[in-house]
Amino acid sequence: MPHRTYSGVYARSVVDSGISTDLEVKVVRITPGAQVPPHTHQRSAETFYVLSGEGTFYVQGDWVPCHEGSCGHAKAGTVHGAKNTGEGDLLLLAIFTPPLDQGNRPCPSHTGL
Repeated sequence: MPHRTYSGVYARSVVDSGISTDLEVKVVRITPGAQVPPHTHQRSAETFYVLSGEGTFYVQGDWVPCHEGSCGHAKAGTVHGAKNTGEGDLLLLAIFTPPLDQGNRPCPSHTGL
């Protein structure tokens, strides 16, 4: 399904609150040149694992290259994002603890990025 905010970003729930109250898991597809801009989740940590493709993760002020097999983590309240810098889709597994649907939607970064 297309992301409701970010163009070129698609997400599908694999584990949601109907299955678990402890975590939420999504498969996220970011098309070439698209990104999930820096933002925060005030009450949820997010772990992201690259299933395929290449890009960069933004965590705490740094853009770090990522590729298949890369894993990143942003603690609750940490500014983070992801950008596809490759020629094909960037496919991620995004794991949120606790789930985002517990009143914890993303907030835009206040860093001006």
